[in-house]
Amino acid sequence: MTLDAQLLIDGAWRAAQGGATAASVNPADGRTIGRYAAADLTDAHGAIAAARRAFERPDWAQAPRLRQQVMLHWADALERKSDELARLLTLENGKVLAQSRGEMAGAISEIRYYAGLARTYPGHVFEVEPGVFSTLIREPAGVAGLIIPWNAPVVLLIRALTPALAAGCTVVIKPAPQSALITAAVIAELHAVLAPLGDRVRGVVNLVSERGHDVAQTLVTSPEVDVISFTGSNATGARIMAAAAPTMKKLSLELGGKAACVVFDDVDVERVAGQLAAAATIISGQQCTAARRVLVHASKFEAMKVALSRALASLVVAPGDSPGAQVGPLIDAASRERVASQIERSLAEADEVVLRGGRPGGLWRPAAS
Repeated sequence: MTLDAQLLIDGAWRAAQGGATAASVNPADGRTIGRYAAADLTDAHGAIAAARRAFERPDWAQAPRLRQQVMLHWADALERKSDELARLLTLENGKVLAQSRGEMAGAISEIRYYAGLARTYPGHVFEVEPGVFSTLIREPAGVAGLIIPWNAPVVLLIRALTPALAAGCTVVIKPAPQSALITAAVIAELHAVLAPLGDRVRGVVNLVSERGHDVAQTLVTSPEVDVISFTGSNATGARIMAAAAPTMKKLSLELGGKAACVVFDDVDVERVAGQLAAAATIISGQQCTAARRVLVHASKFEAMKVALSRALASLVVAPGDSPGAQVGPLIDAASRERVASQIERSLAEADEVVLRGGRPGGLWRPAAS
């Protein structure tokens, strides 16, 4: 598997128009593991134009059987390479390998689910008054711009991409720069299924990676893009809504969350403490549904405080591919510094500090047996 990623535009892999590339870094040790093509606005417009041409042809939007077969073959290809792709995901994203394997399995299952829906799209007929009927027909929306985050880059890519493909849309994918390699590797398996089909599917799937935000902004503002799917922060989601308003795009926005856990008075404290620790540290805590706070019944408060502190302290922080790792690194240096600052502020403001953490020194190594 290559650790270099190009752009996919109009059915062909290519370098960025200006030849720019950027490094993809292993967050566990800062080592460069590959490079990805850094697109400019010319590339963005080329990808959008290719997706528009592909949608205007009837070969894809009006061929549900073809769409289903493409997705089923793609799922099979990913399944054959599932472990290899999971290891690349851990290498680039840092998450624990078991979580990467679970993400691959979930993504493959989701592709097959939407492949089934590709040929299940009946409309509805309503009798609005005796002898008078109103018919609702489902049709693909057009070109979809998919802006994918780095924290679960495979399953969140699939969750946005496969419904679009099942419906008959064409797409332009803009991955996060921190996960450009794994995104390109997953899309390469899809392209390998599409390529033998020739011109009738050329431009259906386009991939445009970038270092900044210009490509994403172009997707949001272009009148040739009909739908935007975005997963990320509330602040960015609000900016997307404002920028998309002049072109009246359909938006699918999954934004930030603050997940609370409630502990009642009838729980097994030791068992639940371990579950809470795992819930708080999934993807190193970089998930919108990760546990952010715990509300505990007064009768269990002291016991839970001790048990949860012990459960968190026992977690093994290490590179995601290390034996025994339970919590991997944060995604990049900027995130590490931001989290460190938030921790220091919280420690200064807290009434009581139950468990004081810190940054592990050096790479973790398993204890001698």
